Amino acid sequence: MPTSEPTLYEVLGVAPDADPAEIKAAFRKRARKMHPDVAGDEMRSFYLLLQHAHEVLSEPGRRAEYDRSLRGGAPSSSPPPPDSETRAGAASEEPPAVWGERVPDDVYGGPLPREGHDISRMPWLRSFEGVERSSAVITHGGLRWWQTALIGAGGLVLVAVSYLLSPLVVLLVPGLLWAVLRIWWIRRVPEVICVLLLAFALLSGVMATLVAVVQGQAWQWPVLGTIGSLLGIFAALWAVYDLAVREPLRARRRDIPQGFSWGEPGQNLADGQGRFSLDATLDGIEGERLTAAELAWFLGAIPGVRLVNSIEFPGTSSGADVDHAVACGDKVAFIDSKAWKPGQYALVDGQDAIRVGAAGAWDYHAAHMPTAVRLYQALLVKRRLRGVEVRGFIVVHPKSLAEPLRLSNDGPGPVRLVTAQELITELGAWFTEDEDSARSVNRRLLSFLLRSGR
Repeated sequence: MPTSEPTLYEVLGVAPDADPAEIKAAFRKRARKMHPDVAGDEMRSFYLLLQHAHEVLSEPGRRAEYDRSLRGGAPSSSPPPPDSETRAGAASEEPPAVWGERVPDDVYGGPLPREGHDISRMPWLRSFEGVERSSAVITHGGLRWWQTALIGAGGLVLVAVSYLLSPLVVLLVPGLLWAVLRIWWIRRVPEVICVLLLAFALLSGVMATLVAVVQGQAWQWPVLGTIGSLLGIFAALWAVYDLAVREPLRARRRDIPQGFSWGEPGQNLADGQGRFSLDATLDGIEGERLTAAELAWFLGAIPGVRLVNSIEFPGTSSGADVDHAVACGDKVAFIDSKAWKPGQYALVDGQDAIRVGAAGAWDYHAAHMPTAVRLYQALLVKRRLRGVEVRGFIVVHPKSLAEPLRLSNDGPGPVRLVTAQELITELGAWFTEDEDSARSVNRRLLSFLLRSGR
């Protein structure tokens, strides 16, 4: 395809054999510099060309067709002319949902349109570029001092008691051995405490047995006492684990560095046809899937961000749920996802309701998120997570981009009604206000969220 115009590869500054990761990185690097808000409105037409190049080369089918056109075939997807004032003027009137960066097909391939995001408003993509998620610092990651002291004291007491009651303690062997394996596998009890207590019990048992043999006494009692001591220690560890460790620290330390999300988006709507229509159920599932995909794609660069999907509505068994909880450091956002037709929606201040339509033609949708956020704030205090900051959002995905989606909030309540672009931009800015917080994961907060999962 002989032409004086640059190829889409040249527009992005990559080689024709560049892989998807290189194309994505090149687009983000140039888009930050060429966005009209940064480089001026005169660069709008080039930015549109840059966006077009990214869209074509990021989709395997369109890229293959474009490559064929470069080899002499008829081009099937011509780029917008960079010197076209008409095209640039029309684009300036389009909403960001039309021309921004979208979640790739392989991240979300459902029926909802993927809205565009203005990545020039996402400085964290540049700040944490190349930073691995596993580099996040795990805070509140172990037992408290009194829990560790309780383990040690309980183990020492049981060492003495078990020598006196060794025949009875031996009867607990099957159950306690199972407890031992579970404690050791999860590795949530300090290993140093375990090793010291076990070594003390074993050494004292061996010494008592040797003394008994040398003095010609019955050696069976020291042996039984040793077994009783070991099992008694395990019983103490199990009690502490069950009361103080299993609930507060449900998130496994080894899973946190590499993990990003827990739970399946939309899983609570699997039986939704009993409460909602089929169309409403499918829309709800797709809305949750798209939100989870956008959170992972645009916020996944922040090392401390972790996502828990499908958690319970506090204090109810009615089947209601909160679709997502996104945590970073000592901050958490609770999110409900909606997929609705384009229109006008407003969150009613002080009520669990969303007003639909214009004046004189109002209807209402139920919205339980304001109550859910208030209940979760109270639960966090009850669970001794008083320092955690909480925000709530109801994000609406339009089922079509052909018409505008207008969202508003009647007041400054605990929850805001937002578009997907607003959700990502606000969460990213909030999570990265403090760099140390953006790089940390609060293990107790993440465990609290996992306990709330279905």
